[in-house]
Amino acid sequence: MAMTTSLVYYASVSRGSTVVAEHKKAREDLADVAMECLEKVPAFHNQFTYTIKQRVFIFLMDKGFTYCAIVDEALGKVKGFGFLEHVRDEFNLLLRSRGLDGARLERNALVTDFAGVFKHLVKPLVGIPQKEVDLNDEHHSDSKDETALSPSASRAEHSQPGPAALTPNGHTKTDKKSTKHQQVVQVKEIMMTNSGKALDKCQKLEGGGGSSDMDHGGNRKLKGRQVASRMWWRNVKLVLILDLVVCCLLFAIWLGICKGFTCVKSS
Repeated sequence: MAMTTSLVYYASVSRGSTVVAEHKKAREDLADVAMECLEKVPAFHNQFTYTIKQRVFIFLMDKGFTYCAIVDEALGKVKGFGFLEHVRDEFNLLLRSRGLDGARLERNALVTDFAGVFKHLVKPLVGIPQKEVDLNDEHHSDSKDETALSPSASRAEHSQPGPAALTPNGHTKTDKKSTKHQQVVQVKEIMMTNSGKALDKCQKLEGGGGSSDMDHGGNRKLKGRQVASRMWWRNVKLVLILDLVVCCLLFAIWLGICKGFTCVKSS
């Protein structure tokens, strides 16, 4: 049975690319990945997310600060944004209580002071990682298929002595640790590459008016402003046209009453 673990792998508060406070999960070195993402955060956004290899990258921008979290897909985006909103509120409370100027904070200035807050907010966000859930589902599915197809072959396989039974457990664990380490390195490289591509794509879409699969309210907000601007100009043109029609109508009535320009001549 899979063990529950913390589903928050990394979290940070930064101003631009300067990280002032961060949280790292043990044995999850994702600081380099997060730093690359922070350097390419697209403008005109207040939030966006994307998912790579069962890892959800969540960003929340507010008042010049970027709140970043890398969480497991099993946690979900809703809880991920809720977590960052709590981080934002606690961070603003810390700045106000100490009278700190956020614009003058240096790198890692509040790592120690904010560590307790991160620990408190991360503590309840535990569960079974999505990768293990998927592996367990595949394992159960394969076991059912093998049992249904050849139950006699399965019994015969268990009855035959094999070299695995004679192999010491220490050797097997070493092989597993080595394989797991290689997988972690490969996954980290893939995440570094894909995160850069995803953010580059997001930045290109800003100027092209295209649509993205990533969830970002800032992009929708920018488009909303453009639509509102177009509607405003359309209303202005309509009002001007109506004013012109009314003026022409009044002028025609005046000409009819005065029978031309006789009123002007008589005066």
